[in-house]
Amino acid sequence: MQRISAWRTLVLCAAGCAFFALPAAGQAGAASTASQPDAGDANYVPTMTFDVASIHESPMADSYTVRFENPPHSSLLRLTNNDVMNLIETAYGVRRLQIAGMPDWARTAMFTIEAKSDSAADEKLAHLPLGEARLEKQHMLQALLADRFHLKVAWQTKQDTIFNLVVAKNGPKFSESRPGPPTPEEASEFGDHPIPPLYQKGDGRLGYAYVAHAATMAMLAQVAASQMGTDVFDKTGLTGTYDFNLQYSGTVPGTGSKDPEAWPLMIEALPEQLGLKLQPAKGPVKMLLIDHIERPSPN
Repeated sequence: MQRISAWRTLVLCAAGCAFFALPAAGQAGAASTASQPDAGDANYVPTMTFDVASIHESPMADSYTVRFENPPHSSLLRLTNNDVMNLIETAYGVRRLQIAGMPDWARTAMFTIEAKSDSAADEKLAHLPLGEARLEKQHMLQALLADRFHLKVAWQTKQDTIFNLVVAKNGPKFSESRPGPPTPEEASEFGDHPIPPLYQKGDGRLGYAYVAHAATMAMLAQVAASQMGTDVFDKTGLTGTYDFNLQYSGTVPGTGSKDPEAWPLMIEALPEQLGLKLQPAKGPVKMLLIDHIERPSPN
């Protein structure tokens, strides 16, 4: 694989943008407005849609670049080489393991999408609180998926394994955030864009690192959930913002790097590096069931 950037993905980026490279092999009538409870104001009802949208299926290649640009305060959506699972994750605020019933073609086909609304929509989004703007962007993508992919979904709740993020026996091993300049690497990578409070970097040889600048424990729980494949709830009682660096490779045995110098599994790295741990528990997990989906016609 020809890797374009070692910075694999940006997490909780205010601009909603990410660029990364992946190997090619192996690698959402009216749309539902359902979304996860933490996506924004639960009482807010989004209504916006895209005015124009271009969708093309991407040809398979030995290597490819993935682009994701979905700023919450703009109607712009620009995606390059995103699979349908990623589209549904973004539209409904779920993780891949929460999506059931996906046909085989939708697990591998990739699409390049550019969509936009008019200046009035941009003006409205620009003045909405962040949570409400994110709900609108979710609704816009849900409507696009319903219109062009003929997506129909339903929610289901099942009891499954979840995790609570708690402080380990000897207490946290990180400190509250202190203002400071970006590192030279960050300045080069992010330029004039704001540095996300929590982002992931690494090329996978040893694993990946989460780097925090004024991140909350709720943010850490959110990214831990994305890696563990199930809900993770912040039960640390730590209410400030923090700086830390978490280096990990995989989540459970068999999922990490094969390099003998690879970093530990996430479930081991948390207590060793941050003084936190994941406690397993049973709880309700929301599942998004795919009732129907079709390949979109190109335009």
